[in-house]
Amino acid sequence: MRIAVDAMGGDYAPEAIVEGSLLAEPRSANQLVLVGHEQRIREILRQHDRGSAMEVVHAPEAVSMDEPGPTAIRRKRDSSVSTAVRFLAEDKVQAVVSAGNTSATVAAAKHYLGLIAGIRRPALAVHIPTPTGRVLLLDAGANSEANAIHLAHSAALAHAYLEVAQEIVKPRVGLLNIGQEPGKGKKQVQRAFALLSRSALNFIGNVEPQEFFRDRADAVVCDGFVGNVLLKMYEGLLENLPHFLGNQEADASGPLMHINHRIPSVYHYRSVGGAPLLGARKVVVIAHGRSEAGAVANAIHLAGRLFAANICGRIEQLLERDRLIADLKHHYTLLMVDQFRSRWGFPHRS
Repeated sequence: MRIAVDAMGGDYAPEAIVEGSLLAEPRSANQLVLVGHEQRIREILRQHDRGSAMEVVHAPEAVSMDEPGPTAIRRKRDSSVSTAVRFLAEDKVQAVVSAGNTSATVAAAKHYLGLIAGIRRPALAVHIPTPTGRVLLLDAGANSEANAIHLAHSAALAHAYLEVAQEIVKPRVGLLNIGQEPGKGKKQVQRAFALLSRSALNFIGNVEPQEFFRDRADAVVCDGFVGNVLLKMYEGLLENLPHFLGNQEADASGPLMHINHRIPSVYHYRSVGGAPLLGARKVVVIAHGRSEAGAVANAIHLAGRLFAANICGRIEQLLERDRLIADLKHHYTLLMVDQFRSRWGFPHRS
């Protein structure tokens, strides 16, 4: 198996990306392909002088963090992320890892790989630890806006991912909102509630943020803007947890110190590595923009595990077998017809 690594993506690229790839190489049976500015990459490899067998593919351009996502496919087709994803589309590699511009990676994946039949937008999936396990958050930042059908598709992807990757039968899927009542939240969230209520998914209704930690849901769905804000809030809490503990730091055996050491190892992006882009036809792992060598290495290992387990293919098969996307489309059409009838005073369907 070959994994393409976007060597120019991330706040600390290319140094941290190359170092992370070197760190991952001895513990991986996969062939790593570094994509980016060849001269700079080889200079870093020479500095470490490890006799690495990694392949280097020259990509003269890079998409910076402040550029719009479509740049990767419109103006910088020879960028590192575009080249890496194009290699994946051409079966020259079996997975891609990037810590670069998320919207550029998503745009390249949609353009070159395409999405699972019926899916309109992909979603980033991130696990958040809870006292009794963990909950899957979708979307953690792939798309900042989402309408009702996008949210419903994210729910279907969460359902499929948890069934095939974690063998959870009929996972509980909730919709992130400011209250449990169906009428709470923005219009698109209210419509998503109505749509998911009609679906075959094990939809448990709206989930408030504090309920993440109460074992109420296996997955929680929201748009990428809200999901990314929630995720970064969580990151900030973990990074500043020692300051909240105060004098507890002096007692290494104290219960709060146990939490302080355990939670970052379970969740922190350095340990987790990255998030799969669900809905894409092939394995794409998006790592945190601040990823250093350890996080990059873990993202590479995650990509290898996802491909080995054929996660993308199994998700597509499950969605097709259970007709989840087709049924959501049908219910969405009926929902829109009912709303049109109500708006214009026509009688509802019997």
